[in-house]
Amino acid sequence: MFHPGAKHQKAALALDDLASALDAGLPLESIGGNPSLGDHMLLDLAGQRGVELKPSEKAILEAGWQSGKASDALRSRAAQRRQQADFLEQAWAGLSYPICVLCALPIAAVLTFSIIGPTLAVGLGIAYAILAALALFLARKIGRGDPDLDRYPVIGSLLEDLRELPYLESLHALYGAGIPIVEAHLTAIRTVQMRGLRERLGLAQQHLTEGKPLREALELSGALSTETRTLLATGEQAGQLEEALERALTRRRQVASRKLQTAARRIGNLAYAFAVVGVVVLISQFYSNYFGMLKLR
Repeated sequence: MFHPGAKHQKAALALDDLASALDAGLPLESIGGNPSLGDHMLLDLAGQRGVELKPSEKAILEAGWQSGKASDALRSRAAQRRQQADFLEQAWAGLSYPICVLCALPIAAVLTFSIIGPTLAVGLGIAYAILAALALFLARKIGRGDPDLDRYPVIGSLLEDLRELPYLESLHALYGAGIPIVEAHLTAIRTVQMRGLRERLGLAQQHLTEGKPLREALELSGALSTETRTLLATGEQAGQLEEALERALTRRRQVASRKLQTAARRIGNLAYAFAVVGVVVLISQFYSNYFGMLKLR
């Protein structure tokens, strides 16, 4: 049975096992550690266990190693991987049946070709080709981080929350590890894929370098959502920036998760409706042509 979240679950287990080994006080050499790698040793240990780390995860693990909180950083990444796995499983649960039906439609159209003719098969081929081209187009734009995606319906709203997550995860881990906010912010920017947000955060970095507080730098650059900026400004003014970053990160994860689940259900409903229409057309054409052939006899 297909499990879309299996990769993340496997990574979570490996990261948890590595954290357990470190907490147990095992010699680094005994678990595959190479001291000559310095701050990159934790990344190497994760790679040896088949874990493909994202840029934000690399920054977080490096910060955890430098601050002496390696096991905490590993466990936080494991928890995040499990959340990703849970979402993928939920999304697949809603999409699996309509996808199976959509895949069965062309097969049924080909098998009944001699009775219903080529019209349905050609129509399905054109429709599927258009959907594939649209999916590829969007995937490439998302991969490039095009800023104009903000104006797209549904996708723009989703990306508003998703694009902030790598930045908030990295900044929270780096600042919590004791790295000064200016340096932590610069490193966190490198984990942001979406070009528009990265450019605005770059402006915020300039303001931070000039000595402005984070809340003012983010406000002047217009980076991040209003809600996130409010949470960070309140926490920074109270001298609790690390806690504010954690609250903002938790909030964005929750909002993004709800939006993604809603989008998955909507896509599943659309796919199911399309599949039902296709089945109805297939059955009606089959029996109409079949009985027509009988009358001719």
